[in-house]
Amino acid sequence: MNMGNRQKKAAIISLYGNSNYGNKLQNYAVQEILRREGIDSVNIINVPCLNNKNRDISAVLKFYLKGIVQSIIKGDRIKDCVDPNDPKQRKENFLRFNEQIVNSKHFFSFNRLSEFKDYDYYFVGSDQIWNPQYGGLSDLDLLTFTQKKKIAISASFGIEKLPSSCETKVKQYLSTFDAISVREEAAKRIVEENTGRTDVEVLIDPTMMLCPEDWDRVIKKPKDLTNKRYVVCYFLGTLTDEYRTAISQLAEREECTIVDLSNAESPYYCCGPSEFVYLIKNAVYVCTDSFHASVFSILYNRPFVVFNRNGKHNTMGSRIQTLLSTFHLEDARFTGIIDESYICRDYKEVNQIVENERQKALRFIRKALR
Repeated sequence: MNMGNRQKKAAIISLYGNSNYGNKLQNYAVQEILRREGIDSVNIINVPCLNNKNRDISAVLKFYLKGIVQSIIKGDRIKDCVDPNDPKQRKENFLRFNEQIVNSKHFFSFNRLSEFKDYDYYFVGSDQIWNPQYGGLSDLDLLTFTQKKKIAISASFGIEKLPSSCETKVKQYLSTFDAISVREEAAKRIVEENTGRTDVEVLIDPTMMLCPEDWDRVIKKPKDLTNKRYVVCYFLGTLTDEYRTAISQLAEREECTIVDLSNAESPYYCCGPSEFVYLIKNAVYVCTDSFHASVFSILYNRPFVVFNRNGKHNTMGSRIQTLLSTFHLEDARFTGIIDESYICRDYKEVNQIVENERQKALRFIRKALR
């Protein structure tokens, strides 16, 4: 792509904080996608209490005071954006992956807009950047501060229906975006109903826009992994007794150990994003209620089963439903027993759909950059 005499620059606004595999992996993917299009990018760290023009000063003070305390007690710096409750090794693994994300140690402040005015493009996404439950739909997330080119890349609300209190803001600011793509059908419906737009596209997650060979460059084998045959168990919701029984029976039948990424008592809980991708790539089987664990299972053609999420945030089913229906994998849903049909899946059709969707996403991005 001919970018003229000066290399174009983009600012990426996404979820960044804490130790979440999906946040980090999609953030890295967006950066890499833009790099291949000849775009220099910088990631603007999104902190909910800082990213509204009319922010609550007490919340800001509380945020910084808490950061100072954590720095004294545990050595965590505010700008590191790690979960202060995580074990030291988990923090270190996430910080190591952060080094793959260019210029990601910026804090945003509406009092310092001059520092962020020199970008040609502003990209929002991916992941649940517009989820009001996570402090989304802020002035930063909606790019209220700029008249430059505004592009949403596989953005997500993470909910089925927009709260009425958010409708006016969504209509006002998403109507001004130059291009909008979302990650699931529910998000497309929300944008269309609230803005009247007819150009909203549903795209794959940015992590799927990269090939497995691209991800192989950043993976890392966990030091505690000794058994070559294992089942990855990764749940963001509650792991019920029914689920545990089914997974244990699967592991016993396939003569596998269980690599539990969800349990803080597990030696694998400290794995970072690089180890997460390695484990899925080499798993005999993946059991999960996670969107991104499902994504990487598809990318690496691993047998996987998707369980309904229980407990907190159990209403985020649209993105999983869109993912499975897009790739004709609706039968990957857990129905009470994990039988042989899951193991013997033919990924030929799936891989062709992945490539088609990848090209569709690339066309959207290149059109938006023009």
